Amino acid sequence: MKPDASTEKADCLTWSAKVEVWDIAVRLFHWSLVLLVATTAITGFLAAEWWLDYHVWAGYGIALLLMFRLAWGFVGSYYARFASFRFPFRVLLKHMREVVSGKGGQYLGHNPAGALMVFALIFVLLALVLSGLIGLGGQENQGMLAAFADYQSGVLALEIHDILSILLLGMIVAHLAGVVLESVLSKENLVRAMVTGRKKAEPGRLPHSFGKKRVVWRAPVVVALIGLIVGPAYWQLTNMPASGFVAMKNNPTWASECGDCHYAYHPSLLPRSSWDTVMSGLSDHFGEDASLDKDTQSEISAFLSKYSSEHWDSEAANELQKVDLKKPLEITASPYWKQRHEEIEPLVFKRKSIGSKGNCIACHTDAKSGHFADEKISIPE
Repeated sequence: MKPDASTEKADCLTWSAKVEVWDIAVRLFHWSLVLLVATTAITGFLAAEWWLDYHVWAGYGIALLLMFRLAWGFVGSYYARFASFRFPFRVLLKHMREVVSGKGGQYLGHNPAGALMVFALIFVLLALVLSGLIGLGGQENQGMLAAFADYQSGVLALEIHDILSILLLGMIVAHLAGVVLESVLSKENLVRAMVTGRKKAEPGRLPHSFGKKRVVWRAPVVVALIGLIVGPAYWQLTNMPASGFVAMKNNPTWASECGDCHYAYHPSLLPRSSWDTVMSGLSDHFGEDASLDKDTQSEISAFLSKYSSEHWDSEAANELQKVDLKKPLEITASPYWKQRHEEIEPLVFKRKSIGSKGNCIACHTDAKSGHFADEKISIPE
């Protein structure tokens, strides 16, 4: 049902009794969303990169909440339904003029400005979830879209994600300001109303009372249906191989010969040209003689060339291809490596548990896989 002028007029009367307006499902959705959005903001803007897991799981939670809210907007109680607050543009303009003049009227459900904000928030949050999934899949090679998103699309998606995050923060500030303003104008504590679900009204003139038709029992059904759809889809998609990785065969010769002296660097960490130079200069390998017999050297060279960074679409492979032209053989000299480690104090790399900048496996627990996931970072004491 689309509100008309008469309904709006009836809802703007001076009310006295307290009646239930927001059902328990709406209230749980609202405060759960507040908690999860706060979590994503803290982990996204303030926390270290190895908190990515918490950010991702909070994002998945927001996605599930949005799915529920979209469904509840059609099958929920009257004031939860989108049809109850699809106000005509003229009503929105009239309401805004009233607010500016300090006369804002009372509405049992969402007022026109609040309704617009609800739709805008849902749209932006959906865009954030989608861009986050594409970014996670393309740049981090994780999540439900890892099998489909490439690195460049992931980078672009995360740039959009960052812009939308700033936009969302601005919308939240505007929303809070609107709540305070409407609470003052209507003499109704809207925050308390979203906690208790009750607002002031004249029961005899209330057009849609909860007592006439309670539909809260539908909420568990909606949740169950979402679970039945999302659960199998999540399991299937997250178990598909990430598009950025190739099925690299193990090479015991490379692992033993290169791993005898230091961590055997994953082939995806340097381009083929750098590996070729490394293998052709083993007699002076960073100041040491690491010469190998011809067959062993040929085998390792072929292995490193076959799985060099050009053959992967991971973040590390894409970025570490851009070597320092003066030191093309040093992974730690690349602009990307320096940028990612610039906040780490030099003394950290001198700890006995780490040893040097080149000992990747000391902090990256998944270094052997070449993944280098943010949440797999653990700097030892």
